[in-house]
Amino acid sequence: MKIHIERGATYRVQGYSAGSVVVARGEAEAEQTLTAPTILQPNDLPVAWPVVDITPPLAAFEALLDYAPEVVLYGSGPRLRFPGAQVMHLFQTRGIGFETMDTHAACRTYNVLSMEGRRVLAALLIGPTAGQ
Repeated sequence: MKIHIERGATYRVQGYSAGSVVVARGEAEAEQTLTAPTILQPNDLPVAWPVVDITPPLAAFEALLDYAPEVVLYGSGPRLRFPGAQVMHLFQTRGIGFETMDTHAACRTYNVLSMEGRRVLAALLIGPTAGQ
């Protein structure tokens, strides 16, 4: 699916498919196709999220705190997989919003929240790690 957004965040999702997410910086920049777990933020380059399993350990989520997000969107791959109570508690006790959804829904939600100027972080399982 192609997504067209004309304003908002510097980095946004332009499209996605079963094993990839396409991110672009502004309208004039080249697109970047992501095929491995990734951390997306509105105004920073996409960063590899070093997870190797469809069930990331608590430490993988703890590392997201270093980015000081307002809300975290966990894209759990092609289907909804909840990360567990420890992960939910990790963000709740710090006043950080946390939502779990499939990766494609997380991409759409990321675009909406980033256009609103929110400090959103999308932690996306993409590719083989996502259980494609």
